[in-house]
Formats: sequence, C-alpha cells, structure tokens
Amino acid sequence: MLFLSSSGLGPWTSWRTTRGSKMTSLLETVTVTIDYPYSEGVLKLYDEGVSMKIGKGDFTAVLGGSGWGKSTLVNLVLGLEKPSAGAVYFNGEDVTRRSFVKRCSLVRTAAVFQRPTAIPQLTVAQNLSVALSFASVPRKERDERVRESLGFFGLEMLSRSYPDALSAGQRRRVDLARALAVRPDFLVVDEPTGDLDSSASNLVMPLLRGLNHDHGMAILMTTALPRCAAVAKSLLHLKPPVFVSSENRMVGH
Repeated sequence: MLFLSSSGLGPWTSWRTTRGSKMTSLLETVTVTIDYPYSEGVLKLYDEGVSMKIGKGDFTAVLGGSGWGKSTLVNLVLGLEKPSAGAVYFNGEDVTRRSFVKRCSLVRTAAVFQRPTAIPQLTVAQNLSVALSFASVPRKERDERVRESLGFFGLEMLSRSYPDALSAGQRRRVDLARALAVRPDFLVVDEPTGDLDSSASNLVMPLLRGLNHDHGMAILMTTALPRCAAVAKSLLHLKPPVFVSSENRMVGH
C-alpha cells in the first residue's frame, strides 16, 4: 500500500517547485490535432484541436473514453509523437518538433505512463537512481532521494527486486516513485489509478491533490473516471474520434 505521513506528503513536506512563474505557461498547446491515415480514409483525433494552458500551480484533468486519444495527448505533450497540426510550447518556447529531453531542459518534467516503464534489467532502486542521474541530481543526493521515495510508496523491501518480478500495481507504484523522486515542476500522469488495487487507488488522488496544492506542482492528468477528474482544478473534455472515409464521409461524434 501507499504510506502517507500525518502531513500527507512524507519527504516532500519541505519542498516546493521553484521554476517558472504564473505569468508564463509551463505548457501550452494550440489547436493540436493528429490524423491517422488508413486505406479507407483518415481517423482524426481532436477534430477541432486541443488548446490548453498549464501554469505553475495548475491541475488539469483530461477526461475521455477509451480510444479517444488520452494517451496520445500525453505523447504529444511529451514529444513522443508529433501533431499533424497545431503547436506545443514549453515555457513559451515552441517545442512542437523538439524532443522530450529538450522539453525537460525548459521545464523540469516527469511522466507516469499508462503502461509500466521501468527498465527490466535494473532493480527498482537502480531505476530511480538512473532517473535522478538524467535529471542532473548530484550523486550524493540520489541515494537519499531513492530511500525517501521508495519508503513513501511502501516499496523499500522491493528495492533490490527487478520489475518483472513485481505485480502490475507494484510496477505502477515504482513509476510513481521514480517520477516524484525527480521533484518535477510539471507532472504528466496517464490514467493514474490504473493497475492499482482499491486501497492504493484511494490514496493516489489525494497524493496528487496535495502535491499540487501544497507544493505548487503543475499536473496534467488523463482519466476516464469523472470522480478522479473532480480532484483537478480545471477539466478538458475530449470528444470521440472522427473517421473521414476516402469518399469524404464523416463517421463519428
């Protein structure tokens, strides 16, 4: 299970985000769309384009059904996919065609994906340490941050285990621990309660709310659950995708 201290946020109680200002958006998307061509036509996500701004202290939930493009939007924000049209800005700079690494250099960013992403050849502790290394955290601080983060998520007994030996819920908690060990200014979370049992799921949303409210962390979260979306400060509703046939007939909505 997840372990929360009396203050709610364990090792993060004395930490606040420091980069950026409320005047400059950490993230801005401008009428972003993406098209997937097929022999019979084109599948269009976000037909009217997705436009949003997220600044320091913001918490935006993206709500939509299965297959509506929630994970794709996460990939577009992080630079793992490129939009067919529109633009993405990090800290005011156009990064539409730039890499995730470049985006992180502008805004300290961490992500938790819908599928576990821990490196299978590394132990749980090593996975966190590698992430901290990429985030340029000094070596002398890494071990302490790893211990804090693993302890916070109740994973300290699994620090020497390999991801393939863990349950789906444990792997999700490893991904959360790795992301928060970096202490990002901007956290992107795709379906945060997926693969977690009910007791752990009930603690994840208060955790995100606390990180946002108490530490000023900007959060972009996708979910299919209205009760999870209700935790956020603002809500973006996705619409179902539209399929345009080769005869120019539109199917969808």
